[in-house]
Amino acid sequence: MREAVLSTKLQGTIETLAVREGSVVAAGQTLLTLDNRHILTQLAAADAEVENARDRLARMERLFTEESVAKQELENAQRAYKVAAATKEGIAVQLSYTVVKAPFAGVVTEKRVEVGEMTSPGLPLLKVEDVTRLRLEATVAESDLKAISVNDKVPVLVDALGTEPLQGVVTRVLPTGDPATHTFLVKADLPPVRGLKSGMFGRLRFQHGTARTLLVPRGAVVSRGGLTGVYVVGADKAARLRFIKLGRSFEERVEVVSGLTAGEKVLADGALGRDGEPVTAQ
Repeated sequence: MREAVLSTKLQGTIETLAVREGSVVAAGQTLLTLDNRHILTQLAAADAEVENARDRLARMERLFTEESVAKQELENAQRAYKVAAATKEGIAVQLSYTVVKAPFAGVVTEKRVEVGEMTSPGLPLLKVEDVTRLRLEATVAESDLKAISVNDKVPVLVDALGTEPLQGVVTRVLPTGDPATHTFLVKADLPPVRGLKSGMFGRLRFQHGTARTLLVPRGAVVSRGGLTGVYVVGADKAARLRFIKLGRSFEERVEVVSGLTAGEKVLADGALGRDGEPVTAQ
């Protein structure tokens, strides 16, 4: 996600504030202004100095052509004009700092000041985010980095949006990691999707390799006394509770690490199971 924390390079009083949290803004739109009366006064004085210096320079150039003044007089007039023009330009730049504009189209997500408050150089005033360019930032174990490359397309699950994954694109893998956790930050751009907002929790998936694993329906798993099990239906057509060890979750299914063999039959709805009761297949 692209975001910008806006501030000013001047100390001054906030005169106007045209936005609030949630305001949609266009690129270049004026968001906030500072009291600029003292700078306008300085700019008017600087403008007058430039006019005076220009007139004197023109006079010195004419007199030098007529050989009425020395070259030193002309050079002094040239320098004086350059100094006056530079001073005016510097004040004009300061005047531009009294107007804070949106660097890009987006939404104002933070407003930390009000009209009439005093601000200082570098003090955060507003935050603008480009909600059409959201990005997922995820920490990845160093052992898994070999499975991720820039420009890879990766499925991203955002819990608030349901189980349908979004297609993200890896844009950056930070070259340095956290030495304490041995993890690296991976950034993936997300497509514009209705309901997707900054601050939501998401997870990215990437293929680390392929392997066969044993899965059972999530509804088949039951808990008994702190243990996890499933009802296995054997050759006698009776349900028998068997404790198992689970691994990873895959949407509506879970991985069985131990306690069950591929091909064995289990009750799809473990809540209906009774140990030793006969079962009729449907």
